[in-house]
Amino acid sequence: MSAVTQLYIYPIKSVMGIPQHQAQVSFSGLLHDRRYMLIDMEGKFITARQFPALSLVHALPSTTDVLTLTHQQMPESLILRPSSFSDHYLSTQIWGDDVAGRWVDQHADEWFSQLLNTPVKLVFFGDKSARYTSRRPDQPVAFADGYPFLLANEASLGELNRTALEQTDMRQFRPNIVVAADTPFIEDSWHRIRIGTVEFENVKPCVRCVFTTLNPQTAERSPNGEPLRTLSKFRRWEKKGVTFGINLVALNEGIIEQGDKVEVLTWREPEQYQDLR
Repeated sequence: MSAVTQLYIYPIKSVMGIPQHQAQVSFSGLLHDRRYMLIDMEGKFITARQFPALSLVHALPSTTDVLTLTHQQMPESLILRPSSFSDHYLSTQIWGDDVAGRWVDQHADEWFSQLLNTPVKLVFFGDKSARYTSRRPDQPVAFADGYPFLLANEASLGELNRTALEQTDMRQFRPNIVVAADTPFIEDSWHRIRIGTVEFENVKPCVRCVFTTLNPQTAERSPNGEPLRTLSKFRRWEKKGVTFGINLVALNEGIIEQGDKVEVLTWREPEQYQDLR
């Protein structure tokens, strides 16, 4: 039997995750997950892939939708209040998708520009923002890379760490939902699952990038290129890349929480991988 052990939201794309005991599921993702994004002066999205310092920005919710941001390099915190944001929307691009993002304000731009030492703007996924997933174009998604939910399995992490040159922390994969299952990578075979009252569908394996090599405490890259180095030996998915975790869409809305059982409603034929370890 599998069960949920951890839940995370990432209010701003690439910043530190916030653990949740309970989370509200909407079709576009967990409540407050990846509702903000940084863009450059041309409107293209910015992440910790280019600016690792972003991954050490700590977001502390103080009320329902107000965030206080801190970073060890910044002398002052930044408070984000959606009620005071600009009404102006900017044209942005994320993985080829054109999305209208609500501009936050000049103060937020200056705070992040100082942190990253490059001019950037902060945008919010507002009422006029819209984006949909590629394989399921009827399913909305905010500023997450491609799909509204990422699920990872502790047993799969254990199998990765068993033969890796160094130990990988689950936080490096930035999941929304972490489960404890008896079998490594059994999640590949899940088609539809139920957690609490919410049903999810497995759309595809999650292809991983260099972001996973960042230490979640220091933002330094792994000197051994882990976990990508080891994943490339036994989790290479054809020509698409190396995978860990599964991308989900929600089939209804509701509440999920730590300790909820994962009920497998239907199964699927998993992708095939060659183990070259």
